[in-house]
Amino acid sequence: MFELDSFSDINECEPSTWPKSIKYGNLFPCHGGKCRDVDGDYECNCNFGRRGDGKSDKGCEPVLSSAAVVVIGTISAIFISALLLLFVHMEHEKRKLSDRYNMNGGKLLKSIKIEIFKKEELDKITKNYSTIIGKGAFGEVYKGTTREYMQVAVKRSIAINKDRQKDFANEIQIQSQISHKYLVQLLGCCLETEVPMLVYEFVPRGSLYDVLHGKNGNMRRDPISLRARLDIAICSADALAYMHSQASQKILHGDVKSGNILLDDEFMPKVSDFGTSRLMSIEKDHTNWVIGDSSYIDPVYMKTGLLTEKSDVYSFGIVVLELITRKKARYDRNNSLPLNYIKASMEGATGQMYDTEILSSGEDVKCLGEVGLIALQCLEVDVDDRPTMTEVAEKIKRCKSRWLQSHWHGKTKAL
Repeated sequence: MFELDSFSDINECEPSTWPKSIKYGNLFPCHGGKCRDVDGDYECNCNFGRRGDGKSDKGCEPVLSSAAVVVIGTISAIFISALLLLFVHMEHEKRKLSDRYNMNGGKLLKSIKIEIFKKEELDKITKNYSTIIGKGAFGEVYKGTTREYMQVAVKRSIAINKDRQKDFANEIQIQSQISHKYLVQLLGCCLETEVPMLVYEFVPRGSLYDVLHGKNGNMRRDPISLRARLDIAICSADALAYMHSQASQKILHGDVKSGNILLDDEFMPKVSDFGTSRLMSIEKDHTNWVIGDSSYIDPVYMKTGLLTEKSDVYSFGIVVLELITRKKARYDRNNSLPLNYIKASMEGATGQMYDTEILSSGEDVKCLGEVGLIALQCLEVDVDDRPTMTEVAEKIKRCKSRWLQSHWHGKTKAL
């Protein structure tokens, strides 16, 4: 035997450094741990996942039982598999968004001055499409707020034929070049959806239909003067005239109605929804794609499938009648406003149909009668007898001018 104290300065963890007098063997045991030399002794720290005293015969024992190790291993495998699946799903979604972007003409639209929104951006802007402000044959419109706190209207269109999809980018491109103060302005689009979503300026007061007839069954209607109604008719006609003859390429609306004329806080109109109607060139007059409101649609178009600017003129004539009568295009269940006004005109009884809220003098009745005649011209059966939208705007402007002069003369006489 030997005195351990006499070898107190040895490194117990390195047998190669021990004096020859010490017999090699299990003199300084360290079972399942890591040996660490200390002054006059050594430590045996158990490895990760083990516990106990490595110096003892029991040595370091596993912290977890074999069953626990199996469970943890299984959970880890499931977690890793889930991460892989999530990664694969995210890559698939990214490819899908990229494919839609390219299919909807992303490369073409990169070259134009229009903002391209990502789908996740529009999800945030609309708060996951929580506030719907309009719904029609072409889709739904949602209110949104951009990061710059600008209010916008986001239109999510219905699915369209794939043959039409390839033309959608071209239509967006044309729209982005259209600028008229009485047309709703296109601000941007999202191409990562099945059908491109369009982002428009927000028009706060809502549609002319809602102002005239109440919204969502609510009978409360905004007071609206005769002068405001004349201005709405004139400015809306100017906007349609621009689309028909002054834009870079002729555009037919195809769904002119009071619901597609929006009003700002000053009752100034903005014609909307022209972007989802078909962009027409001279050689493409026949279409069965345009979906219009049956209460406003031109019967000639219904019979022939031939959509022309005179089809918009017909529909606008009904809007003019709405303005002067404050009756819906189809009212009291099944009464047709244009048919009833035509009948009243033939009987000399149109005065009974005017909105009493805007009748304060004989001059008002005279003005409404003149505007009503313009509406009847728009409703002519023979499309060649219908005026152009430019002519409609000019005719109503002259009516307004005569009405204002008569009021001015009336006030002068009173003085």
